[in-house]
Amino acid sequence: MNPTDDEDEPSEVTVFVGCAHRINSDGEHCSAGSLWYGPNDNNLKIRVPIELSTRNAGEPAAILFAIQNLPRQISINFRLKSKRTIKALTTALSHYKDRDWAENEDSHLLRVIAAALRGRGTKCTFKEADTSESDQMREALELAKLGFNESTPTNLQVEIPLGYDMKGVKLKGGTQRTFYNTIRARKPIPQRLKTTIMLDITRHAAWDLSGTTPTDSQIWFSIRHADITRTTRDFLWRCLHQAYKIGEHWKDIPNYEHFAKCHHCQVDETMEHILLECDAPGQEVLWNLAQELWEMKGYAWPELSYGHVFACGLVDIRDEKGKRDEGAIRLFRILISETAHLIWKFRCTRVIERGNDPNRYFSEVELHNKWLHCINSRLRMDALLTDVKKYGSRALKIDKVQNTWSGVLMDNQNLPDTWVRQSGFLVGIPPLRPPGRN
Repeated sequence: MNPTDDEDEPSEVTVFVGCAHRINSDGEHCSAGSLWYGPNDNNLKIRVPIELSTRNAGEPAAILFAIQNLPRQISINFRLKSKRTIKALTTALSHYKDRDWAENEDSHLLRVIAAALRGRGTKCTFKEADTSESDQMREALELAKLGFNESTPTNLQVEIPLGYDMKGVKLKGGTQRTFYNTIRARKPIPQRLKTTIMLDITRHAAWDLSGTTPTDSQIWFSIRHADITRTTRDFLWRCLHQAYKIGEHWKDIPNYEHFAKCHHCQVDETMEHILLECDAPGQEVLWNLAQELWEMKGYAWPELSYGHVFACGLVDIRDEKGKRDEGAIRLFRILISETAHLIWKFRCTRVIERGNDPNRYFSEVELHNKWLHCINSRLRMDALLTDVKKYGSRALKIDKVQNTWSGVLMDNQNLPDTWVRQSGFLVGIPPLRPPGRN
């Protein structure tokens, strides 16, 4: 019988808490939870309000609903899948309270739960479901997925009664980092229209590359992926904020209005124009080289758009068997990010150092060989970073490097299995010789 019924109330109840998460079409987190008491009971599914939804909000939302709705005289034994939630409500509870819950994305729900536990009076325990309870946990997880089908969000009481909450950071034991993060968490983040537009462009491009719609935080994390070099991460970050002083930036500056246009094409200069549209020698040659190397991997080159450059960290590539091809995914990230950054560097050299002089434009040989040097440098760096003696646990796995570059190396069929440990290997596109040289 459901413990919320009035008849034959038990003194103790065990409830299995399930949670589910997905991203909706607007790129927002959607969370759901469940309370599973038993096969013949009135088990509950919970749809978390969108403003409270995070990747893990289903569990704390379900716990809060149980604490607030079960009779106070009943002791509750919660069984959960997530150690994270258990730790936040038990051993790490004092840690989070002393730091005003600033380090947890479910801070508001957990804060309300902590207050509700203090006001309840009876015992509540939190334990990870063990192997003997796997069937019950599976039922709870399946029930949580049905929470998305609820027409309206579950009514959760998230107001904390006066006297049951202590806000602020505890001065004793606080650090500068703690105080700084707490102040930042309370200060609203201003929304920049240009950044919002770029995030939406990236989000739609990510759908083409992976079939999913990422959140803003997932996009920001993706451009900081370990496969992307630090200087390229900075380039992508600035592009997403439209922080480079190009195009319309110059229109309102007297005597510099001409900088707003691309000198070669005589159109308004934007980052999209620079990376994908400009007719000056550069972008077309480099993207053709990236396409040539990518097709050696055995995959079709996508119809590249501006958003694809910034969504390269979110790509999902499957092989013929439908299995995720981690090597191809890593190579795609490297090719797209390095090529885009190199196009920008070529543009800056052409415009700033060479003064847009057509006689000093990069030749096709220069472009070809500089791109090849850039990609071969990444290849050699990958090989060097597999040195376990030098880098220890931070070293790259040899299998990861081999899976990334297999199929695109010169004389690939005759390379030994241990080519990573040797020297002299290059990608499968040969360099060009300058005219007049043998």
